Amino acid sequence: MLADLLPWQFEAVAEAVEPVEARKGTLIVERGSDDGYTYFLSEGEVSLEAADGVTTTVDSSPETLRTPVANLRPRILGVTALSRVRGLRIPDIVLMAAGCNGKSLKQGLITDEDEDDAERREAESRLSFQIYRDLKSNKAILPSLPDLALRIRRAIEDDVSDARTVARLVESDPSMAAKILKAANSAMYGGMATAETCSAAVVRLGMQTTKQLVLTFALKEVFQTKNPMVRNRMQVLWKHSSQIAALCFVLAREIKGMQAEEALLIGLLHDVGAIAILNYIEKYPDLGADEDGLEETISRMRGELGAMILRNWMLPAPVVAGARDAEYWLRQHQGPADFTDLLVVAQVHECLRKDQLNGLPPLEKISAFKRVLGEDATPERSLQILHDAKSQADEMRSVLRA
Repeated sequence: MLADLLPWQFEAVAEAVEPVEARKGTLIVERGSDDGYTYFLSEGEVSLEAADGVTTTVDSSPETLRTPVANLRPRILGVTALSRVRGLRIPDIVLMAAGCNGKSLKQGLITDEDEDDAERREAESRLSFQIYRDLKSNKAILPSLPDLALRIRRAIEDDVSDARTVARLVESDPSMAAKILKAANSAMYGGMATAETCSAAVVRLGMQTTKQLVLTFALKEVFQTKNPMVRNRMQVLWKHSSQIAALCFVLAREIKGMQAEEALLIGLLHDVGAIAILNYIEKYPDLGADEDGLEETISRMRGELGAMILRNWMLPAPVVAGARDAEYWLRQHQGPADFTDLLVVAQVHECLRKDQLNGLPPLEKISAFKRVLGEDATPERSLQILHDAKSQADEMRSVLRA
């Protein structure tokens, strides 16, 4: 897999490789996790355990050094050492930069490119390595989680702060206070009386909903840039992300047990990897010189870059999965609909609305529709749901873009 890399690529991958050692009984990879690494087994024996308790044993062999262990994301298998184990792990972003396909590493490197494509791929590869190295050394020109959102999240999660404490934090940002009041008094959350203070708004919304909404509303500043080259593109990205977030919010309210505010957040963050690329374009002007080429670069790179950023923000695995798999149209998994399914359906609807069908498979092959809307799902039915909830979507878009 790595034999055909250019020398500078090989050096970058070698620099990022981390050894893994574990004693018998050690949980190496937790089921449901997404830590951003690909694991390879070189010595010892491990068990792979599924959610239903079924286990498979894997011994070290030449094949296990070529094939990743339990590599579906989020992990559907837990990996436990059955003996003393040695191996290695490589960051997914580094494998992507080396030209390896993260969903199926056996596909190896991209080939049969013309000279211009090869040059762009090399620039993309260098950019990915640069972002990874900058992140490791805390020098990355990447979006950071807004300070207000961090402080409110900590206050709510400490199990000590009450609504008044949280309200005071919200009130420290007049724009945020206005958005929280607007949301609390909207048809989505509104009660019989108007919430006139932040404390009343927090009480009405509840602490967890307030936390999710504050984080979501605060993220608008992540979409800002001082670079005039990409300012318009960043504004387009914000508009698209807020549209997808509103659609995810509406769809989640149709599914029992699905938290609409979490869906809203995942929708807003699904393209955060594109923000990273735009922030670095000034250092890699060749990637931004051609608008169509830039869009191809964003499409290829944003998934793993977005996942890396969200892990760095310590957001949960479903949020990370949304950024990584937002356009994985043929994604399959067992069980009920998850947030990434909502995101895929929302993205498809937006493509249909804009008549941007290039790259979309036939809708009947996108299984997310059936998981979200049931076995009798049709595009017409989902369009009707979104039409019926248009006022909710419009209201949430209005709050996000205020």
